[in-house]
Parts: sequence; structure tokens; C-alpha cells
Amino acid sequence: MIVNRASNPDVFGTVALNAGVTFYDARFRRVSTADARDPLVQRLAAGVAGLDSVAKLRAVQTEVNRRIRWTHDLEGMGVADLWANAGETLRRGIGDSEDIAIVKMQVLKAAGFDAKDLYISIGRHTTRGAHILLLAKTANGFFVLDDQMEALLTPTEHGRFVPVMTLGQGNSWIHGKRVHRVASRSGTNDRAASGR
Repeated sequence: MIVNRASNPDVFGTVALNAGVTFYDARFRRVSTADARDPLVQRLAAGVAGLDSVAKLRAVQTEVNRRIRWTHDLEGMGVADLWANAGETLRRGIGDSEDIAIVKMQVLKAAGFDAKDLYISIGRHTTRGAHILLLAKTANGFFVLDDQMEALLTPTEHGRFVPVMTLGQGNSWIHGKRVHRVASRSGTNDRAASGR
């Protein structure tokens, strides 16, 4: 059986490399297979199902950000880190970045988005620190669904997130920067002027 796998999320100026099995894989599998029939997820999905892919992303970004107030897991759930199912987060009306990204992912899947085109990306926001967001791939390229931003942006427009690891259907990736080598006068390869 051939699994329809997600393509490499080479976004935010990075190169995504296969990470093999990671600590986050079981968490991702659990939340990405839950809530297919949850009434709250289905209700949100029904409201956007007829839209084209970019309009669907924009509507889900706006509606989920409006419905769920960001809070730390410790404050909202009494634990240091928990990836909640989408239905749980919608019922509570609160969640942290991965909870909000999971709701968006599950609503989009229920509205007809292909699971292989949705990714949870873990990294750092350049001013806020540790952060998680949803990436969605369309015919027009990747889009970022970030709970800290109102607008639907491309990774280039967003520009404040540095991905470290991204999880998608059947795969996980680590992100790195491409290093360009230049020939020195002696004929050997030296690292680019950036020092990398």
C-alpha cells in the first residue's frame, strides 16, 4: 500500500530534511486522527466547505482565532504541555499555539482539505520565543495560519518565524539553512562570507 505523503515543507528560507521518528510523532498522529466527527469541528467545517482553498484558509484563520483565547497549558489545563484534541479546545474556548493550530488543521480536513497538505510547524518566533503554527499547501504555494496574527500570510510575508521541526502526514522534518561554498584563491572551498 502506498501512502500519499506530504511534500517537503521548504519554507521560511529553510531546507526541510527527513527527521525519521521523533518525540512529536505520536502526539501528531493522535491529534490528527481525532475529531473527524466532532460536532463543533463539523459545524465550523460546514461553514467554509464551499469556498476555494485560499478563502477557506482565510475563513478558518479568522474564525478559530476569534473563538479561542490563547493561554498557557499550565494555566488552562493544569499541565506543562498537552496537545489537546480540536473538540476539547473548541469546548474550552482556550488553548496554546499547538492547540489552536490543531483546531485549524482538523476543521480544514473536515472541510475537504487534503491531510497531506497540512503541517504543524514547531519553532521560534523572533520576538515571542517558542511558537507553533499551521502551514497549509495550496496550488498557490504555502500559507501560514498563526494564532498571533489576524491575516493569512505566506511564509515570506510572515518572516518572523524560524521553523525547527515540522510534522505532516506520514513524515517529520528538521529545518536547516542551505550553505553555499565559494572557491578561495587557493582553489579550496571555503564557507560563504556569512561564516556558516
